[in-house]
Amino acid sequence: MIDHDPPASTWQRPPRILRTLGLLHGELRVHHGLSLHGYLVLGALAEATARPMPVARLTEILREPGDRMSYLLKGLQAAGLIERRRRTADRRTVEVTLTDAGRARFADAERTAQALLGRHLIAGGEPA
Repeated sequence: MIDHDPPASTWQRPPRILRTLGLLHGELRVHHGLSLHGYLVLGALAEATARPMPVARLTEILREPGDRMSYLLKGLQAAGLIERRRRTADRRTVEVTLTDAGRARFADAERTAQALLGRHLIAGGEPA
């Protein structure tokens, strides 16, 4: 089997939301050092009413498998954006909190995301 591009007449542009999410992922990476998933983790923690948040709850909110969530949290912790600790009362439960650096990084990334989504989805602009 030969891998090649289909003729131009059969190629369709991806849906606008898909292109916009791709652009958002790129912008977050370049300007904030975050993946789209990392941004979502920080956002969920920033919006949490109860702090700290158990990893199991975060996994449930974002619908990520446990191993994927562990990988994401490890990277965010290494970057100094979150802290993970075992709950004192129940050592089986790991809880996550945003650091001040994580809260600031999310706030900056949120401004980028809001601007990009406003340009490309809400206003109906076409991504380049």
